[in-house]
Amino acid sequence: MIILEEPYISQLLLDYLEESQIPVLSNTLSEHACLSHKKLNVIDEKAFIAHYNTTSQPRLYTVSEYALNWVCTVLHNEKLVDQITLLKDKVAFRKVCSCIYEDLLFDEISYTDLFEFNISEVRLPVVLKPSVGFLSAGVYTITNLDDWKNALEDIQKNFLKLAGTFPDTVVGDACFILESYIHGREFAIDLYFKEKEPIIINIFEHPFTSKEDVSDRLYITNKTLFDDYLSMFTEHITRLNKVLNLSNIPVHMEIRVESGKIVPIEINPLRFAGLCLNEIHFYITGKHPLSYYFSGTRPDYNSMWKDKESKTFSFSIIEKPEGFQNEALDIEKLKHEFSKILEVRLVDNPQLNILAFVFSEAETTNKSEISNILNLDVTKLLNYK
Repeated sequence: MIILEEPYISQLLLDYLEESQIPVLSNTLSEHACLSHKKLNVIDEKAFIAHYNTTSQPRLYTVSEYALNWVCTVLHNEKLVDQITLLKDKVAFRKVCSCIYEDLLFDEISYTDLFEFNISEVRLPVVLKPSVGFLSAGVYTITNLDDWKNALEDIQKNFLKLAGTFPDTVVGDACFILESYIHGREFAIDLYFKEKEPIIINIFEHPFTSKEDVSDRLYITNKTLFDDYLSMFTEHITRLNKVLNLSNIPVHMEIRVESGKIVPIEINPLRFAGLCLNEIHFYITGKHPLSYYFSGTRPDYNSMWKDKESKTFSFSIIEKPEGFQNEALDIEKLKHEFSKILEVRLVDNPQLNILAFVFSEAETTNKSEISNILNLDVTKLLNYK
């Protein structure tokens, strides 16, 4: 069972849903999708709820967190609501996990108290972010007093405006969380819990240009990375789930790893990596990543990288440059920035401030490509109308 919602639905996902005939909740987005994918198994809300309630172990997936409010208020599944609430409230999540990560500082601050908070009493660096969040909206790395002042100015000027474009279940602007800056390499993991056993589908590294960078520009994966971390992450998530108690639910998890120490940044319920990042998996295996969750299976870890052992697969977000209007991405110019583009997905949604998603492939030995993508000047790739 799946709920399609803003801000983005991929054609690849719609193709998979047509083929699999997974029940799709009837709403504005799914009805619009039927214009191009007439065989979608769209059912009305009453039938969707009945199907959910009469299935012994229903598998529910939401394309984005826009749908969480509907899930929590309409389905009336107390256990599911508890799981969603625990994961989306960063303060509640940190409190539950505190017995495992005892040295991790976190503090909840209301919006009104932010401007009176004495940051000089806190050991830096820290990260300031909304207690409920989406993408990197309102995430600030604080290394000194100037960073703190700039963050408060940006919250007043830009973040509250941005938060108004998302439902409260996606970006909550009432409270912020201040927590220790988690050092190390950042990874994103797509998995689902089969009963309480974690089944990992995707492992991506999320590289940055610097410690201050909090953008979502690039995610990468390859056989070496996947093989090196699969067992480590599975074992750690199994231990973590002894306190989280998650079961029969898909999640997207963001973590950092330093010297073998793993610390979760956040876990997002009822979905894999947002927008369409999770679909890198399709270019590796030819299978849609949701197929494992809906069938209760796992990838064939031994064969999934066959004939792709030397390749690194990347997902890039090409953002709209600030202040630019009526611009169009020059695809030919874009192609020159990548070794091999697998697909460019143009985005037409002003809420996202994104021009396109790029799926690409390069030799794993080509380390310079990662740096080039991270430092890509998008203004040089635009045609102006």
